[in-house]
Amino acid sequence: MNSEVEITEVDAKGRIILPEKIRDKIGIHPHDKLVLGIKNNTLILTKQKRSVFDLQLKEVKKGTLKKALLFERSIDKAGKKDMPVQE
Repeated sequence: MNSEVEITEVDAKGRIILPEKIRDKIGIHPHDKLVLGIKNNTLILTKQKRSVFDLQLKEVKKGTLKKALLFERSIDKAGKKDMPVQE
C-alpha cells in the first residue's frame, strides 16, 4: 500500500482542507463529489466515480452542446448509458 501522511486541522465549522499534494495525487478537483465513511474507527475518504451523465453535463456547461449530444448518441448506441465511468 502506497501511503502519504499529511496533517490538517478541523475548523470551527467542521471543515478540513485537503492538502494540494494529496488532491493532485488522487485527482480531486473543485466540485468533485467525495464519499466519506468510517471503518474500524478510521475515516475513509474516496473520490466518487463520475457517471456518463456527469460527463455530459460538464460538456454542456463548457458550451459544447453539439459535442454533448453526439456523446449521448454514442453512449446510447453502445448500450452503456447507465454504466459509471471514470474520467
